[in-house]
Amino acid sequence: MTLTQADHTDLGTLLGFALQPNQRPGRSPEYRRILSRYRTEPDFRLATDAVLHGLDVRVLSDGDFGLVLGVNPESPFAFRVADLPNAGTRDGRLLAGLVLVGIAAYAYPSPADLDEERVRRIPETEFEQWLRAACDRLRGRDAAGEPIPDEGLDEAWRAYHEKPAHRVGERGRGAGRLSSKCTLYWVRNTLAWLAEQGMARPETSGGAWVLTERFRIQVKDMASEPAYTVLAAIGRGEHLARTEVAPVQLDEEAE
Repeated sequence: MTLTQADHTDLGTLLGFALQPNQRPGRSPEYRRILSRYRTEPDFRLATDAVLHGLDVRVLSDGDFGLVLGVNPESPFAFRVADLPNAGTRDGRLLAGLVLVGIAAYAYPSPADLDEERVRRIPETEFEQWLRAACDRLRGRDAAGEPIPDEGLDEAWRAYHEKPAHRVGERGRGAGRLSSKCTLYWVRNTLAWLAEQGMARPETSGGAWVLTERFRIQVKDMASEPAYTVLAAIGRGEHLARTEVAPVQLDEEAE
């Protein structure tokens, strides 16, 4: 089958929807129509996948949540921790990165959790305490001379541990607001960013967030990352051995 100009227009429109994480097929008849083409027309699907391959991007899911994309580090669409608000400094990048991986490990500590489609709730203060306890565990491991199998994680837990859980600004526009010098600020900042990416939403009562199916799919794609593996093991309540923790094993479909 030779694709027509209209087919190429649909292809570009579908990628446009996919790159806007808050777009949903359920809210847009046009998105539903073109997503259906991707699911049911092999030639259209092959052409779409080929364009994505050229951009170092691949489809992780084409379910009811829309076309969820996985992005390789070399891609022009690759995510950088520095893209998070106020994460321009090294300390900010370390804290935001640790919180992001920590949320994944807290919500999905095992392969079974990654396969289960159910709502995951993140209470801000409870999660902050959990991550602080995980950093304490890593500090004990460091004191015992045991290696942390990820250089970034080794730096990040130290940065997190040095900061208080809660602090508010005292001067200027930041007076009375959470300060970036406390860890609860980075928890809230990171969850708010996830909400902008369609991967979380705040509860109306405040103080807690709900992760979306899009986030679970993305976590499943990065579950072999060393930092996630270590924190997920802590989330499962495992005592880390001196040797490296084995990566989480995913099923063939996830790989």
